Amino acid sequence: MTPIPDTALTKRASSGSSRTFAFFKAKLAVPEDPLGLTLVHDTSDGDADIIFVHGLGGSSIKTWSWNRDPSNFWPTWIHHEEGLSRLRVFTFGYNANFRDSKTTYSILDFSKSLLAYMQAYGSDGASKTAIGRKPIVFVCHSMGGLVVKKALVLGKTNDQYSSLLSRVHGLIFLSTPHRGSPHASTLNGLLSLLVGSSKKVYVSELEPSSTSIGDINEQFRGICGSWELVSFYENKIVDKNSGILNYPKEISIPLDADHHTICKFQSRLDPNYRLFIDQLGQLMSRVRSSKALVQRLGGVNHTAVLEEILGIHDIPQENLDSHLSQALPGSCQWLLETANFKAWLDSCDRDVNALWLTGLPGTGKSTLAAKTIDHIQHTFRKSSYQYHFFTETQPVTRTTEYALRAIASQLADSHQEFGDKLIKLHRETGFTAYKQRFRAIWETIFENIVFKMDFGHTLHWVFDGMDEADTPRVLVRNLVQIKSQTCIKVLILSRPKRELTSLVTARFGPASLIQMNSEDTQKDIQDYIASVLDEILPDDDRSIHQHIIQRIRSQADGSFLWTKLALETLRENWHTQAGIEMSLSLPNGMDSLYQQMMGNVCNQNARLQEMAFRILTWAAYAIRPLTIDELAGALQSEYEGFVNLSETVVQVCGHFVRVDGGRVILIHSTARSFLLNTSGFPADTAGIPSINGQEAGHATLAMACLQYLSQDHWRRTFSMLSEEQEQIEELAVDNPNLPSFILSSSFTSSDRLKPLYSQYPLLLYAMNNWAYHVSQASTDNQALCLLLRLFCSNYILQWIQAVALSNKLDILMTVAGQLNTWVRGTRRREKSMEVSSLDAKGISIDEVNLVKEWVVDLIRVVGKFGPNLVESPSSIYKNIPPLCPSGSVIFRTYSRSADSVSISPQLLSVSGLSSDTWDDNITRLPVSEDEIASAVRCAGNYFLALISRHGTIIVWHKETCEEVHRLHHGEWTTILLIDKTGRWAATAGRYSFQVWELETGRRLYKVPKISPAKTLSLDFALGSDMTLLIGYDDCTITSYDLEQSLEESLFTDPSLVDSPRRSCPRAMSLSPDQKNLAIAFRGLPLAIWDIAAVCQQLSSNSVPQPKLAPRICIRNGDRDLEVDGQDVFNSPEVIRWQPVNGTIIYILYHDATIVVWDLVEDTQMERGDTGAREMVLNNDGTLLLTSNNNGAIRVWSLPRFHLIYELSSDEFVRDLAFSPDSQRIYEVRGSGCNIWAPDILIRLGSLDVRQTSSSVDGTYVSEVVSEPVLAKDQRAQRAHITALVADDEDEFFCVGRDDGAVNIHSMSDGQVVRKAYKHSATVDITVIEWSLSRRFIASADDSSRVIVKRLRVKEDDKWAVFPMFDLRVGDAVTQLLFSQDETMLLISTESTDRLWDLKAKEEVCKRRWAGGLSTGRRWLNHPVDAAQLIWLGVSKIRVHTWAGLADEPEDTGALSEEIQVLEDLDPVDDSEQDEETEDTQGPSLRPPATRTRHGSFLSATSVARGRSPVLLSPNLTASNLVPTTRTIKRVLQPNNKEYIVYECLPSARHKSSSDLLPLTLNPTTGNTPSLPSSPTGTSNKSQLYLVHLSNLSNGPIYRKPLQALSTQVRDLLGSVRDKLVFIDQENWVCTTSAITSMGMHVDLTSNMASPASGDINLEGTTGPAGRTNSDSGVRRHFFLPRDWVNPMTLQLVTKKGTLLTARNGEVAILRYGKGF
Repeated sequence: MTPIPDTALTKRASSGSSRTFAFFKAKLAVPEDPLGLTLVHDTSDGDADIIFVHGLGGSSIKTWSWNRDPSNFWPTWIHHEEGLSRLRVFTFGYNANFRDSKTTYSILDFSKSLLAYMQAYGSDGASKTAIGRKPIVFVCHSMGGLVVKKALVLGKTNDQYSSLLSRVHGLIFLSTPHRGSPHASTLNGLLSLLVGSSKKVYVSELEPSSTSIGDINEQFRGICGSWELVSFYENKIVDKNSGILNYPKEISIPLDADHHTICKFQSRLDPNYRLFIDQLGQLMSRVRSSKALVQRLGGVNHTAVLEEILGIHDIPQENLDSHLSQALPGSCQWLLETANFKAWLDSCDRDVNALWLTGLPGTGKSTLAAKTIDHIQHTFRKSSYQYHFFTETQPVTRTTEYALRAIASQLADSHQEFGDKLIKLHRETGFTAYKQRFRAIWETIFENIVFKMDFGHTLHWVFDGMDEADTPRVLVRNLVQIKSQTCIKVLILSRPKRELTSLVTARFGPASLIQMNSEDTQKDIQDYIASVLDEILPDDDRSIHQHIIQRIRSQADGSFLWTKLALETLRENWHTQAGIEMSLSLPNGMDSLYQQMMGNVCNQNARLQEMAFRILTWAAYAIRPLTIDELAGALQSEYEGFVNLSETVVQVCGHFVRVDGGRVILIHSTARSFLLNTSGFPADTAGIPSINGQEAGHATLAMACLQYLSQDHWRRTFSMLSEEQEQIEELAVDNPNLPSFILSSSFTSSDRLKPLYSQYPLLLYAMNNWAYHVSQASTDNQALCLLLRLFCSNYILQWIQAVALSNKLDILMTVAGQLNTWVRGTRRREKSMEVSSLDAKGISIDEVNLVKEWVVDLIRVVGKFGPNLVESPSSIYKNIPPLCPSGSVIFRTYSRSADSVSISPQLLSVSGLSSDTWDDNITRLPVSEDEIASAVRCAGNYFLALISRHGTIIVWHKETCEEVHRLHHGEWTTILLIDKTGRWAATAGRYSFQVWELETGRRLYKVPKISPAKTLSLDFALGSDMTLLIGYDDCTITSYDLEQSLEESLFTDPSLVDSPRRSCPRAMSLSPDQKNLAIAFRGLPLAIWDIAAVCQQLSSNSVPQPKLAPRICIRNGDRDLEVDGQDVFNSPEVIRWQPVNGTIIYILYHDATIVVWDLVEDTQMERGDTGAREMVLNNDGTLLLTSNNNGAIRVWSLPRFHLIYELSSDEFVRDLAFSPDSQRIYEVRGSGCNIWAPDILIRLGSLDVRQTSSSVDGTYVSEVVSEPVLAKDQRAQRAHITALVADDEDEFFCVGRDDGAVNIHSMSDGQVVRKAYKHSATVDITVIEWSLSRRFIASADDSSRVIVKRLRVKEDDKWAVFPMFDLRVGDAVTQLLFSQDETMLLISTESTDRLWDLKAKEEVCKRRWAGGLSTGRRWLNHPVDAAQLIWLGVSKIRVHTWAGLADEPEDTGALSEEIQVLEDLDPVDDSEQDEETEDTQGPSLRPPATRTRHGSFLSATSVARGRSPVLLSPNLTASNLVPTTRTIKRVLQPNNKEYIVYECLPSARHKSSSDLLPLTLNPTTGNTPSLPSSPTGTSNKSQLYLVHLSNLSNGPIYRKPLQALSTQVRDLLGSVRDKLVFIDQENWVCTTSAITSMGMHVDLTSNMASPASGDINLEGTTGPAGRTNSDSGVRRHFFLPRDWVNPMTLQLVTKKGTLLTARNGEVAILRYGKGF
């Protein structure tokens, strides 16, 4: 508890509270006990909102006042308590007066009232902050607790309140009757007897038998799992049993009080009050320390998520306040009084109105901007303005991308609806504005959300320093073209730049430009001089003041900057008249003044001069202003023990810098220009190394940062931060039901380095920016090169660990781009200098190559391991290096060395892969067997492929590559369209148009295609997401309103009226602004029509208009081309508009020539060597992707057509697409979709915005790569592996390939030891099985051919292969199984099972299955009896003998009828009865069947013996199956033969249960009983089941759904001893504890199954590597690269724990030293 200093505090608290409450009442003018929500204590920047809610018979004030005396209102005391001063306090009142005869309300009514008041607070636009911006804690007395609980339950199911209540963090109950009170019925009885009173509904609801209380408790239990709960109880009115919830996380405390006084305290010394404050303090401490990004009611911390989306972490108000602090009260009034400004401020008759103010440098424009913002705030409302200050000296904030994100951040902060929409967009599409380029941010956030919203009031956007932005024209051009539902007024301030201001004046006229002159600021300058003189010369003669004012004002020429510097000089020389005159004799003009200031710096002694230059170097070259603490850290190695660094900085630096808000800032951008321009320096400063030259200055900062990071203690320091990570994991464990995206690393991991920043102030700056300074430094700096080598060889991993701890992996990408800039500079020097010259300068080519290699590896580490690295930063030492290619620098440096930072080679080792380089291919995904994909699209969270033949659209998640949906258009479909945000897709078929919601897979609209013409183009209409613009091959464009199902004509080609075409157009394409239409005909030039002009002419009823003609693009080579006297033109094949401005069009012709037509300049550029057949542009229009007829893919930078990447392959490409960030390529070939992530694209995407332009000229690309990167499809070099099996001894494994080959490989190195045999070269091996002794091997292919061979190892350790038999079975083979004695082989197909005698080489039995037994079954050997085998269905099990597959006879004591496993899924319908027929024919060879493909299951063959699972063909996935058919995918049996675990593919109907239910047989029919009906629903996840086999002979058999484990498992790999091994959703290789410890025990004596205590509890989550969740028994060991894990990867774990993974036609052999 908080100690109380003395007893006098009692009187002070009492009197103080009385005064506080009196002030509180007077200030708010509230009644004695107000209803509704009343603010008790406010704070400008509070930690949380505390809301007091009274109970039965209480009121908002007196309930919380001792003796009901408002002067004892104790909530006003809270802000005096230590640690609680930053709480905003409310009290809520409602009519709970049971004596009031008019009251008929219920608890539900009171709850709705509470929600309404909370929602409304702060929504009136006043300056008060709305509730829901900060965490919320409720303090509830009595019935008030029920009111709050009910309100939270209501809010959970109401989207209107979900955002508000997502901020609830805790509840403190004071004697709340959670289970009712027996006194309630007594009270209601008394009320019925009193005259003028009656029973009250809410009193009745407090009775113990009340259903209302029961419902509230039941619903509240399901939503409160993540909240802090504290219950204080008494035992007089509400006993302990009712006064506490008995929830696991609840804190329950008794108070020595009755029901009336438990909420009232006499003073701050009251023990009960101290106990309450202690608990409130602890609760608030947990709220603060949790950094709770996980919020209540399944929501998230909006502020944190918005920061993640927008990347804005700074507080813009600080920048505004800094500028306001420099203005005098009443200054800057001249602008407010100008007619132009008044007209701009008062106008509201258009979408946007702009006003531009220009002024010379130093004239106070930024201060003027701040004062204008302040004026708008006080004139209108706080939420009506947003602003951004561009500063040339800050490379990050001067980008136009940052400006847009800053505006969006402020909008989201002041308009919750916009923030909610932004978060919703992020959840649905994965869009994050951080690192996006201008066009993507503008279109996605502003055009898609901001401009479509009605904010209810005018928005004012202020941009200061527009001329200092990186690409101001781009921003201004878009601002003046805004089309918005809300009026937006834009104020821009800059230096005079005619090329910029003309953009505004051309749109809004001359009145939109105000040019500042010296007369405008004369009064403000005079007032400023006078105020400073009052400080310097307070008592002097006024005539001196006037003299000084006149002198400075006349010389300043309107420059505030010059005035300020002159006054600073005067401040130091005011003592004598001569000193004053000397101070006033400053040179005119800023450059002359700066030279004089530099001379003063140089006149100091050597020590101070050196210190000044060092400080000026940091101030001039730092990427952002450093704080005083950061600067102290930067200077620590040279200067220590500063008494007052702030004063030192100002004094020794000659007024070049100032300290503002604790940051060291250059006085003006012109000062930085002067410092960087050495030609203006005095002659005696020419030898200054730190400032004389930008390269040297950046090298100084780079080396300082590298030296700071190259310290051995960092790894030890970073490891101490693991405690916070464990707290986050515990939070996830405590909230297992929260959505997965909330528990993902991007939301649960904040900056874990924050605790270190105060102790190591330079850490953040050095970690983020060292590479930026390297990129700007000279490449022939020997000291820097040596330091880079040391850092990369010894300390770079601990820096990566730090970046991962900060949860900002984008830093690694940025650093890669910056280091690449440095490497390019070195390469340029190589070309201009001899190698000997480089060596003479101390530059080693090896050092340059080392850095170049790290550029690649940093990019790849993020791409392959990013999420796992953030989750487990220490994995950079032990997990990641061994999994990198052997030729990578990270593997060579850190995987094999024996120093302290390397991993032991025995811990994790990989063999079997021949490639030693990174692979560009992420994965190849099948779209469907024997189907051809025709189109691919990517946007938002998804990428899609279209199968035109029957209109199937496969939707995959962009990051995980998991199939999400299969959408069925149901007819031939020609066009697939996806909107820019990735929320909707549209398809065009022969007879209909359909629109789909991608997140849910729901079809939103299906409308008929009315026109008989062919659809050539399809677009979503701008401004209306549910309107389609459709282009037909009759040269018309129609608008289809999907909601109204109304199609209207928009355009018809006018030329068709006079001269109808002989053929239909080949292609049509709308421009991005949908104002122009491009039409391509065979043998005719491309035509572009102005749609608006055509529509205007067609709608005109006046006199005939002049004939309209399109703009024609005629290639240079076609201008004079004639055949038989007729003009002949090359035919355009593909049309692509430049996506940014729509004024450039790319045309691909049939001869592979690409023509670029600039419509504005009317110029053409041709490129004839592309070989292109298909092409597509990225979202920025900076890259062009093409494919040719040979399957090669090329990437070109635009507009120069610089080839930067070429991928060679041998399969025809049908369609291509860029990912939204342009870092991935998606393409479809044949029946597969390939995903590529070329290093060069990732490198381009990682370029820091400080290095590149936001414009779309794309010229920066050639700076990244001088020569094209040539790559080959590694998969094309080898046949793909389609089946995989390993032996039990970890000596060999066998693979089947898509060329029909079956080979045996060594487990030691993966080399082929025997090419065993081969099926046809045109088939895939789908099933392969190896007998336990390795004597027999059997395989099946997709033509239903089965080959069996006998194997023998000869004396020379070589394998001999002998033929057994070769047959076709007519059906696709799903499983092969050898008997345990290896005398029989079972060949299983979908409908039949055949038994072959291996010795006789003949078929001895064939059994045909029908109905429910024909699909989804698996066979496995009996765990005990070698003569038997088990038939396992999805929900049934039966025992057979190997002798003819007969049922086990009843006289043996075993069940002859089918034993049904625990059936918690669908009922068995009439079509799925136990029908079976036996084919008694002898063995026969059937003719070849039609080639079909089947695939991917884990065979039950091996696992029945505890062996490794056998992986079969990967081609069949859940989505290929009939929706209502369930299929067993995998079966595993650990060493403990009593259990099996099997995986069932999802069905359309699925009901899960967590109960164990015995199954009995119907005594009459012997059939399995029908089950109760189950609700319908869909599931995309497989379900795991645990089956106990010990009662196989005497029943019953039980099945346990492993529900939580099913959600964790991505792929089952196998079993090692009694542990299941699997890959979880985050790519970790995990094991469960022994199956016997999972909680299932069977009492064989009673034949009743009973779960162990708590049943099988797998509801927890897993922690980092090596940690075990005690609830789930799941242990994480290590993770795999992201491209190693995808739906089509074949993987298994051998019996001894070796992991085999198929990779590009090879098998990676991974051994884990610690073992499972």
